[in-house]
Formats: sequence, structure tokens, C-alpha cells
Amino acid sequence: MTSAEKLQALQHDVDFFVGATEHTPLATLPNWGSLAVLLVILHCETQHGLVISSADIHGCKTVGDLLKLLPERL
Repeated sequence: MTSAEKLQALQHDVDFFVGATEHTPLATLPNWGSLAVLLVILHCETQHGLVISSADIHGCKTVGDLLKLLPERL
């Protein structure tokens, strides 16, 4: 799965990412906060069977950093 495909899947499930690119700072996303973090965790678990923590997400600065948490083979 390419970064573009990962982003598209994330945008489908989490509205906060619509219009974002890999270079978009997470802090600039509308409504980025604890609810968005929970939605990302839920997306990763339900769609990809991947368990990530809020600490993993908080370590990311951009959407691209977040996408790097997801393995290539999803």
C-alpha cells in the first residue's frame, strides 16, 4: 500500500484528514486533538489490525510521519 493509498483510506474514515497532504503538520488540521488521535487508533485497529498508541501518534509532526507508522503491507 502506497502512502497515497494509506492517506486516502485514512481520509475516508477520519474527516480531519480530508484535504491534507503528507506534508501537512498535524497541529494545523482542523479539530486535531484527543478525539482525532482516538479516531486514528480506531482506524488502524479496525481497518488494518494494527495496534498503535497515542504516544506513537503524538511523536508524529506531519501526516507523512503518521503514515510511516503504517507498514507497507496492509
